[in-house]
Amino acid sequence: MIILPTWPGARKAMPRVLDFGGILQPDSGAETQRLNKLGNRYGVAFEMPPLKSNADEGMKWVNRLVRGQREGARMEYPLLDFDPGTPGSFVVNGSGQAGTVLNIDGGAPFYQFKEGQPFHLSIGGHLYFDFIASDVTANGSGAATITLTQMLRKPPIDGDALEFVQPCIEGWVVGDQLGWELALERNIGLSFEIHEAR
Repeated sequence: MIILPTWPGARKAMPRVLDFGGILQPDSGAETQRLNKLGNRYGVAFEMPPLKSNADEGMKWVNRLVRGQREGARMEYPLLDFDPGTPGSFVVNGSGQAGTVLNIDGGAPFYQFKEGQPFHLSIGGHLYFDFIASDVTANGSGAATITLTQMLRKPPIDGDALEFVQPCIEGWVVGDQLGWELALERNIGLSFEIHEAR
């Protein structure tokens, strides 16, 4: 797994759902139905500002993106002006959980989770990116029940860690044409997508 450098000047980070469900359209004109399938996950398109030095930054970025196509890559999701505060060290509270509700504990008492707040869950060394679906506040013991935007893709075990301060997306660097512009001014511009593999 290739770790991409943190670049605080990202111009855009555009998340999207990789949706495996669909809308059933009956021929009779009857009501449509949504068919949800397991496995929905995220892709994030990143657009970076020009890097100032090919020798210092550009070559490293290009090399890691090329390697990320075949080895996978991990990149921090930019929080922009959102400050997650001091959540503490939340972990999964109890094995065998599924669906969109997750019991967690071990965090800061009375920590306030915000709707749309990004995070990742670490299961067996792999990261699963998601967002908090609705506001909730941890209790005085640092335990909470959070609602996830997507269903859990793999059952976590008791003690699996959640990350709210520096959430990352992990997956494949994708695109039909992966290219980078080398400008005459020796700047290098980057745009790429990471799609979760699981």
